[in-house]
Amino acid sequence: MKDLEQLAGALSALPLVVEDARVETGAAALPDYPGGRRPTATVTLAGADARGRGEHVAWTDAAHAGLRDAIARLAPRGRTRVGAWTRAMRARTAEPHARAALEAAAIDLALRQAGTNLFRLAGRPPRPVRWVASFDRRDDPLSEARRLLAAAPGTELKIDADAAWEDGVWRALAATGAVAVLDWKGAGTVAAHERAHAVLPDALHEDPRPGAVPWSPGFRARLAADAAVLAAADVARLVPRPAAVNLKPARLGGVFELLATAAACDAAGIAVYVGGMWEVGVGRTQLHALAALLAPDGPNDVAPLAADGVPPARPRRLVVDGDAPGFGA
Repeated sequence: MKDLEQLAGALSALPLVVEDARVETGAAALPDYPGGRRPTATVTLAGADARGRGEHVAWTDAAHAGLRDAIARLAPRGRTRVGAWTRAMRARTAEPHARAALEAAAIDLALRQAGTNLFRLAGRPPRPVRWVASFDRRDDPLSEARRLLAAAPGTELKIDADAAWEDGVWRALAATGAVAVLDWKGAGTVAAHERAHAVLPDALHEDPRPGAVPWSPGFRARLAADAAVLAAADVARLVPRPAAVNLKPARLGGVFELLATAAACDAAGIAVYVGGMWEVGVGRTQLHALAALLAPDGPNDVAPLAADGVPPARPRRLVVDGDAPGFGA
């Protein structure tokens, strides 16, 4: 926990010069995204002959255009420090996705201006990142699981679970030996959760819907939280205490709140892993950097994505460059 607080302090103290700010909007062709088209936006801050970037993960073209049109008032200009800049920026917008993109760009810019990176500031090298491939709820999850495993043998899976799946589906998924996380999306019943846990005892169960009957001790030992964690203060309100928390910088509103949340989890004896919100550009490489720093052995939902028809390289572990300056080089 102290290391995370020290890292946050070192980031906050970094000098920062912002001379220009702009947003580039676009879209990425993603076969797994609803409709096959993911709207995107990238914030770029420039100053002192360097550039820093952050990715905006809003779901609509209109939201990305709104950030583009508002960037002049949202991004303070001048010579300051990262902490002061992010506090001023946060006072100008309460929208977490926009704050996260702006904050990531400021951190990236300041690290580049200083010729350093997260790992050097933290005093620890990046470790190879364990990752999972995720897919949404479907009637035949086994077909998708087999497709992903055929494309990249050894892949682990994070699956949106359905309480309606029959016992045979659960047994077939267990037979793959690949299921690391079942995401209930706030749904299911205690009976359904326990049935899945009996077949997949080692899988984490993310965001199951609580019921009137308490879960078994074995299930609670594999409980994970995601959607309820919007800030570090939320960790203390998690009842029962989960085994793990999924940290999403875009949902938390940026890296500083993510570090504070990770520190709160560490103090409570809760493991963490890093998750994304369909980042398709620099945001995804920044997720890799955070996972390499905070949770290299967790079931990180940061799989390389196929974009614009180009299949990604999917090594068993993702290796992050610990020497390049910036955030998510």
